[in-house]
Amino acid sequence: MVVLRCTQKLLARLKRAAVVPQGLSSTRLGDWYGNELRLGRQQLLLFVSGRTRLAVFVPARDTRQLPTVLADAVADRLAALGVPATLIEQEQQHMADVVFARTDNRSVVGTMNDYAFMARDIHARGEVPETLEELMDFFAGTPILALDGARPVDFVREAFR
Repeated sequence: MVVLRCTQKLLARLKRAAVVPQGLSSTRLGDWYGNELRLGRQQLLLFVSGRTRLAVFVPARDTRQLPTVLADAVADRLAALGVPATLIEQEQQHMADVVFARTDNRSVVGTMNDYAFMARDIHARGEVPETLEELMDFFAGTPILALDGARPVDFVREAFR
């Protein structure tokens, strides 16, 4: 099971009521925090792993199949970071059962807001990284102040050792 902790705005868009999860996420990456993000004409959903601060973008048009689309996007992101396929498959299986809840960690929400600000700034300036994959790679290597300057990619590698 994975808990998707969404902002009020995202819960409204998804037409989901927040519930109090009966347990913790069974995934190695922990709970995922989500919010809407607009980059120019692109409408996206930004998700951030609560445990590692890994960022994943999903097109906002895919909200009906969000659990599947998010699990696939996470799998692609983990593959790009060199996680073995068997461990990626296990993570996807754990993400098959989804519970929607409200955000509960201001630090993770702060990281998500920082990512959104950086993405909008990079997009407005037309700078590299140009694609969403490059942007996610950039965020994976970005030191996170709340984590004492550690990078999400390091936490992901540790989680999948």
